[in-house]
Amino acid sequence: MNIKYKIKEVKPNVFAVIVKDKYDRAMLFCRVQEYYESPNKKFRGKDFRMWDYMKWYESNHTGFTYASDWSGFNIPFDVMWECLENESYLPDWETPYDGYMWEILVKIDNIRDQNKKCYVIGADDTNGWTFQHEVCHGLWYTNPQYKKAAKVVLNAIDPNHYVIFRKNLLDMGYTDKVIDDEIQAYLCFGHDSENFCEGVDIEKCDKYHKAFLITLDEFII
Repeated sequence: MNIKYKIKEVKPNVFAVIVKDKYDRAMLFCRVQEYYESPNKKFRGKDFRMWDYMKWYESNHTGFTYASDWSGFNIPFDVMWECLENESYLPDWETPYDGYMWEILVKIDNIRDQNKKCYVIGADDTNGWTFQHEVCHGLWYTNPQYKKAAKVVLNAIDPNHYVIFRKNLLDMGYTDKVIDDEIQAYLCFGHDSENFCEGVDIEKCDKYHKAFLITLDEFII
């Protein structure tokens, strides 16, 4: 098994792991992403057998559609390290993807600024809204000035629209702890995504989108 990937620091202490193959990318990130924010408490913050996760996911979808459902990934570096450093599931529970992800984390650990927060995103390239969306997550976590500015715009959203966005995100499989982060990222890049904006007039979503871009331009360009 050979997974082709590239590592690029796209913002200070925000590292993109670029994997062209969508299945390899999804399975490379699956364990650490679900450890971070799985809607199922059986997996979130827990060691788990990948086949147990796949069986649960398939039972709640039309098959194991993880690679089709999720194209981008974003997780704090420390959470990923914690997930894979705990070897209670090894070797019986380890997959080849876990080995590759550990290799990636070690490489990032050798070049990151260890005195500051670090974030890792996964995408197919460094172009397009999916990549920019994931970068916004990285900035939210690593850059206090960005987060402060984003919260100002976030707090200006109509409360009724906020409730709708939150419900849509929960229905999409996100957890409550990342709602504000996801709303700001979607309204920066992906505001017209059908699942996210359903129930809110697209013209209003466009206005939110423009407000976020105007406010955060100096950080995301």
